[in-house]
Amino acid sequence: MSQGPSLIFDKSSLESLNLDEAALLDNFYRSNITPLFFVECLSDLEKAIKSRSTPEQLVGSLARRTPDAQSCAHAHHRRILGQELSGHLDLSQVLERPMLSHGEPVQLGDKRGIVFRRSPEEEALERWTRGEFLEVERCHAKVWRRAITRINHDDLVKTITAGVGHWRKPASLEDAKQMADTIIDNMDPEWLIGFGLELLDIPEATAYVRAEWARKRKPTIRGYLPYFTLMLTINLFFSLVIQTQLLRNVKQSHQVDLAYLYYLLFCSVFTSRDRFHVQVVPFFMNKRQTFVHGDELKADLARLVDRYAALPEDVQRSGLITFAHTPPDDASFLVTRLWDIYLPSWRAFRDYKKPQGSPEEDKKLVEEISRWVEGAPGMVSHNEHDVDKLDHITIARRVKVRKGRWRRFSEEQEQNILQHEESQGVKAG
Repeated sequence: MSQGPSLIFDKSSLESLNLDEAALLDNFYRSNITPLFFVECLSDLEKAIKSRSTPEQLVGSLARRTPDAQSCAHAHHRRILGQELSGHLDLSQVLERPMLSHGEPVQLGDKRGIVFRRSPEEEALERWTRGEFLEVERCHAKVWRRAITRINHDDLVKTITAGVGHWRKPASLEDAKQMADTIIDNMDPEWLIGFGLELLDIPEATAYVRAEWARKRKPTIRGYLPYFTLMLTINLFFSLVIQTQLLRNVKQSHQVDLAYLYYLLFCSVFTSRDRFHVQVVPFFMNKRQTFVHGDELKADLARLVDRYAALPEDVQRSGLITFAHTPPDDASFLVTRLWDIYLPSWRAFRDYKKPQGSPEEDKKLVEEISRWVEGAPGMVSHNEHDVDKLDHITIARRVKVRKGRWRRFSEEQEQNILQHEESQGVKAG
């Protein structure tokens, strides 16, 4: 499939799309699915709704719209913070790209690689599309729903005020962000480490982090622990804002909305229809990133649906991978403008046609990939951490060959995929 800008969406944006639009979202963007999205989906299982549909049907419908071709489940923010605190993460190398969990270093013969198999969350999404929910997921849904309703913003304000003291009320959201930055940059760094780790619920790391910070000659916290700084700034900002009327109708669920900001560093584009995100997210994005209102995204995808639906039937049978491998050469489309920003050389390759292999070559390639993903005899682990020295990085996905009205692959490719899935005992999608 095509590549596209890295994208993070929340539930509000995705649930506004129909299946045809969702398929094109998956075709033109690389979606980074945060753990918060799964939390939002599962919590809906316990939500009282005014609808003829059941909560299970609504979650299943959302799962069917969730990208499955160009998507990945992002590592949890606590895991990312842990990697930074232990010295195993350099955010300067992230470059708005997602971080995956549980990559397995594997070696077969003299070839070495890393295989990212499907995460439990991705497997759950596939089951949800079929209306299958495990009891443990229903229990998690109950726990998350209760946890959200028990959030007390007054406690956050009291904790932060006790640590950093009383500050004036901000005059605007921009002012609140500047005040949070001022607090970070002017408090005693050693104290700030302890305070921040206590606030972020990792107090046990304090002694180690302080010792490493001192060993490295006490650099600025912003430069030494940028992810820790981001998370702490977000919480300081929120505690300042909720004491004002700058954000109306602040709810417990905004704590989940707030946590989406922890993942902003790992995308080029963030989209939401949620009023909270529309107001707050731009203050935490850098100059390279773009915020897109969910309504604008939907309108653009709807135009794309109309454009491609008007193509001749024989063209549509060739699959999105052929007739929509790049966006239209028309800057009136949002997706085209975003590709121009984040993939500026795409037009030079839009007419490139990848040589078609023979059925035998395609089959051999699928078998080779399966050996790595499924674990061939003789496969062992390795300890090479330099990605440039690896032979491959393999990300396992299970992609539905059709989505909405769209055939994603050519008829021949579709048949090969279905035959391989049948041989593996996989339910057809």
